[in-house]
Amino acid sequence: MKLKKIAAAVLAAITLVLAMAVPVSADSIFDTAKNIDSGKKVTKTLERGKSMDYKITPTEKGTATVKLTAKTNCCEFYVYDEDGNDVLFTCDATLGSMNKYNKNLYWDNTAEVFKGTLSFNVKANKTYYIKIKQYSYAISGDWEFTASFKYPTGETAPSALMSLTLQKGDTVQLGANGDNAKWSTSKKSVATVSDSGLVTAVKKGKTVITLKCGSKTQKIEIVVE
Repeated sequence: MKLKKIAAAVLAAITLVLAMAVPVSADSIFDTAKNIDSGKKVTKTLERGKSMDYKITPTEKGTATVKLTAKTNCCEFYVYDEDGNDVLFTCDATLGSMNKYNKNLYWDNTAEVFKGTLSFNVKANKTYYIKIKQYSYAISGDWEFTASFKYPTGETAPSALMSLTLQKGDTVQLGANGDNAKWSTSKKSVATVSDSGLVTAVKKGKTVITLKCGSKTQKIEIVVE
């Protein structure tokens, strides 16, 4: 009888240990995840066991990255596809280290800061779910998490703003094709612009001259020295 009780107790202990080692499920993240645009950065303070959940939908295939700084001695990171499957990712950690026993778990037991870039491959027009979690048994750090997201969107980067340097009192005629051209300046105190596109430098500083012609917009920075 005693042997049966001992065996039951051992089995219960093993079950408890295994339960603690099970990765976070993707079931709940479908309800909690918020859309996050590429290029966005968020900062949150997470209590033990709490997470920040986001979802991304790349429009082109490629690589998605999350630059993460976690001021804690232990944190977790998970990625799921839209079917709830684990997505493999790599980690380039500048502070902290990866725990090898679970492919989805990153942490560090010796430092109070984890810092690194987590990367994973994505397909076009597929949704991916990202969970960043404060470890339930974390004991140190102020538990502030900062994450920057980047993934392929197919959007081209804006071209560099054209710049023109003038001296106070200088004038320059900017040209435009079309009768519907409209000119404006962000700082009239620095430089003015007429309806015909004549720019006059007023005083030292910077302003942006904007030309709108139909659905097209062109900007030029004016620097007055």
